[in-house]
Amino acid sequence: MEARCARVWVVGIALVSLAANHRTENFIVSAPTAELAVEMGDAAEHLRRDLALEWLGTELPRWDEPCPIQAVVGSHLPAGGQTSFYFTGGRPRGWEMIVQGSRERVLDSVLPHEITHTIFASHFGRPLPRWADEGACTTVEHDSERRKQDHLLVEFLTSQPTRGIAFNDMFAMQDYPRDILPLYSQGYSLARFLIAQGGKQEFLAYVGDGMRSGNWTRATHAHYGYSSLADLQARWLRWVGEGSPPIARRAEQTVSAPTDLGRSAEEGEGIADRRPDSASPAVALRDSNGSAASWYARRRDETRRSTSAIDAERELASDRRGNRVRATSRPPAAETFEPITLEPVRTAVPFEPTIRR
Repeated sequence: MEARCARVWVVGIALVSLAANHRTENFIVSAPTAELAVEMGDAAEHLRRDLALEWLGTELPRWDEPCPIQAVVGSHLPAGGQTSFYFTGGRPRGWEMIVQGSRERVLDSVLPHEITHTIFASHFGRPLPRWADEGACTTVEHDSERRKQDHLLVEFLTSQPTRGIAFNDMFAMQDYPRDILPLYSQGYSLARFLIAQGGKQEFLAYVGDGMRSGNWTRATHAHYGYSSLADLQARWLRWVGEGSPPIARRAEQTVSAPTDLGRSAEEGEGIADRRPDSASPAVALRDSNGSAASWYARRRDETRRSTSAIDAERELASDRRGNRVRATSRPPAAETFEPITLEPVRTAVPFEPTIRR
């Protein structure tokens, strides 16, 4: 959600007057009322701590400069957010965050998503691959928002022609594609698929390893046991075709301790094959959770209500000149891929797409 609703901000800001500010240790919140400013600021601090513990296993140190949050709140507004920053000496600077939507969706979806972006930026000190950054951040949103992504994914993959993104293209993306929404849905689904097998900290170790080495095939094999990105793509696509069922986490999996750029596959011990066992579904390739005791989990559960679907495109964090931060990871050129699609066989997908474009 780091870049969601770019076209809505002007309308939203015009509709909702920002009248109150609240300062916390790491945030300065501007909101329509003093009560909302305090609530959002306290929520931001709790989320920053709890989500860092979930993803990193440790809290973040205090930022050198606070992150301004502009909260545009109204029951009529679609949920969305945008966070921008730049890197200096491996540290994010110049935070700017805008969150928008109903109070419930801001607290249980938009704010968690945007703050997860800041946690990743602080941890890695560089931009993440688009799919990994947006996909992982979407996993912390409310159930209703994540279900929308599941439905949209099936719609994108069953469209003719397919709107699915082959993994060699998706892993190499240094910018958002023109058709941006499939990247969010597909990135979320793949992040969910991998996190279910090894946990959040292992996922970040994998992403860090891939960024450090630029060899996603080696990182994928070391962390998840798949022989290549093409193998991962085929297994993931089969899982989606089965309706994205729960994946049992293997007891023998070892979580890698995340470092600044994750653990190198060459430096760590071998990890057992983690590929899920499943029956073959009617899927084909065509040509070419936070702890229940955490504040975040309690807040998420307390504020579950459905609101409007995500309505606008998203943009990446920018540097101080407004240029997009660019990732540099690329998969090995030797692999070949076919464009991704699901056969439109309803028995393979236990729900009908319901969201219209």
